[in-house]
Amino acid sequence: MLMAKRANKLPQKTATYFVVSTFIIALMALSAGQSQATIKNMTPNNKSSSTLLSKTLVFSKFERQIAEKMSLDIRYFCPDINGKPSVPTAKHCRQAVTELPQALAQLISTTNVGGIVLFSENVQEIAQVVKLTYDIQQAAVKSDQGQPLIISMDQEGGRVARFAKMTGFAGNMAIGASYPQHGVHFATQVNSVIAKELKALGINNNYAPVVDVNTNVDNPVINTRSFGESPQQVAELGASAVNAIQAQGVMATLKHFPGHGDTHVDSHLGLPRVDHDRASIDKIDLAPFVWAIKHAKPAMIMTAHIQYPALDDSFFVSRSGEKLIRPATMSRKILTHLLRGEMAFEGIIATDALDMAGISHFFSEVEAVVETFIAGADLAVMPFKVRTPEDVAAFNIFIKAVAKELNQRIEQGDYQLAEFEQSIARLNDYKKQYITISNDSLAQQVLTAKAIIANEQHINTEQALADAAVTLLKNNQLLPLNVSAIKRLHFVVANQQELVALTYAATNALATKLCSIELATIKISHFVADTTKATVETELLINNADIVIATVDIKTASLVDLGGMDDLTPSYGSAAQQQQKLSYGSLLKQQLTVANKLNTPVILIAKGSPFLINEYSNLADVVLLNFDDRIYQDNHQQAISPGFNASLQVIFNEGKAQGKLPVTLKN
Repeated sequence: MLMAKRANKLPQKTATYFVVSTFIIALMALSAGQSQATIKNMTPNNKSSSTLLSKTLVFSKFERQIAEKMSLDIRYFCPDINGKPSVPTAKHCRQAVTELPQALAQLISTTNVGGIVLFSENVQEIAQVVKLTYDIQQAAVKSDQGQPLIISMDQEGGRVARFAKMTGFAGNMAIGASYPQHGVHFATQVNSVIAKELKALGINNNYAPVVDVNTNVDNPVINTRSFGESPQQVAELGASAVNAIQAQGVMATLKHFPGHGDTHVDSHLGLPRVDHDRASIDKIDLAPFVWAIKHAKPAMIMTAHIQYPALDDSFFVSRSGEKLIRPATMSRKILTHLLRGEMAFEGIIATDALDMAGISHFFSEVEAVVETFIAGADLAVMPFKVRTPEDVAAFNIFIKAVAKELNQRIEQGDYQLAEFEQSIARLNDYKKQYITISNDSLAQQVLTAKAIIANEQHINTEQALADAAVTLLKNNQLLPLNVSAIKRLHFVVANQQELVALTYAATNALATKLCSIELATIKISHFVADTTKATVETELLINNADIVIATVDIKTASLVDLGGMDDLTPSYGSAAQQQQKLSYGSLLKQQLTVANKLNTPVILIAKGSPFLINEYSNLADVVLLNFDDRIYQDNHQQAISPGFNASLQVIFNEGKAQGKLPVTLKN
């Protein structure tokens, strides 16, 4: 039977929302007088862009090797229009690169740049992505080096997944929730699927898995991207993920070394500090990295822009004159002595994006690259924004400026040329091991990719993870339900897509318990927040319902979800998105409060961060968590939520939620 009517409940906590103020980061002016470099005009049909772009650039061998140690993003590019230069400041350019412009193709060919990073703006359709990566590699093999380059993307699964057409998953914390019953099974299965799909697209390096141990409930940037709070569990799942990714011929990247799990500052916006002692660092932060190096041999480890005084308490003076502890990305003690020496890591050390405020706020662009090379990094990621033809010219000068400064530091004894050469050899070794150019025609590569991306087997794996991860956070003796006693359901959802997916999930779950005649007698009413106003009529629907089933998606805001520093601009629309979520949160609590007053039982299906659920769970009798679940459309244009499917099976079919929360919540 349904639970008896119970006493009214009032929310115990008011939602807190944070307004993130943006940094305005000045671009370093690089004088053409620093170099004899000039660049050929690379814009089609352009006759008057700039005299700077009129001649052919010449690089020395050392300068070409400097470029090999850089990986650029090509998220946006604004070519000249009708012979007039585009706006020279990169922050104003929002023209997504879905086809490789000739200017960028020639940059790749002439500079020997070592890598390209793709973002969601670059990956729109399967055929388009295959063509883009094909063109990138064709440009790369025309360089003096004659080798394909590293093409990287953040496809962690969950909240950080750049290509929406790929199979989506509920993320690392969902995998962590499945661990008690399933061990490393889903870490292996999920990452195998992701890697197969990346490889089919021509992407040879995944910036995953995250192996940060989430020990801080206020962590804004890691959160559900972590496998959990147990160092050993994170270690085992992380190593299994690496093995699965690399078994498919894609490089895996452990991140963020030496650990980003106990921070409350997002390194996109500031410079976090971890004050653990060395014993705690070894036991918690470093443990997953040590385990994975031993058991999985990751191709790459990404650094964190974080201060770790117990590992390196030396200071640097920022460009504004501040005296600050050196971040891990710039620390020779951490990257060379600890990671390369003590931990015996033999793979590529890559920086996190150097345009993040944890670096760019304190170092000039040239300083940042030189300092991270001296620290021991092999690959400087996103050290310079190339958004216009003028930026192409500036990047070539930038390469020469970095080469000049690094050469001076070598002469001063701060760095050894032998280390530089070893770094180049290391990059080339991993490229040869993981990067090959397909002999198939472009058309065949597209057909192959379409057969692999989000195929039926992969979608089934996504649903299997959702089933294994769904976690029961609260149950006031409401479950299991007596389905035969239910005649009216009332749904509270954010939008029409959620309503369709939830209705589909509920209908399928009920169909396994009821015959078609019985199923037809159940009435479903709804409150859709973006189209419905709260009225007396909506209260009546709640009062008449046997059960209210509500949904909520709650996350900590971080630039990593959108992409990076380019998303600080208000024109991107993130402020409006946050306001929409704020509005739904208020409406949801209003509706649940009404249900409480009318003593109508409430089941809340939540996705996102378990750390932020209290203000809603206080108003519900049952809370089920789906972590970073998604809604997608299948081949029949039906909206599907694997998490809703899993939750409704638990609600209506008397099944037990399999997942166990891998972190501890605040009381």
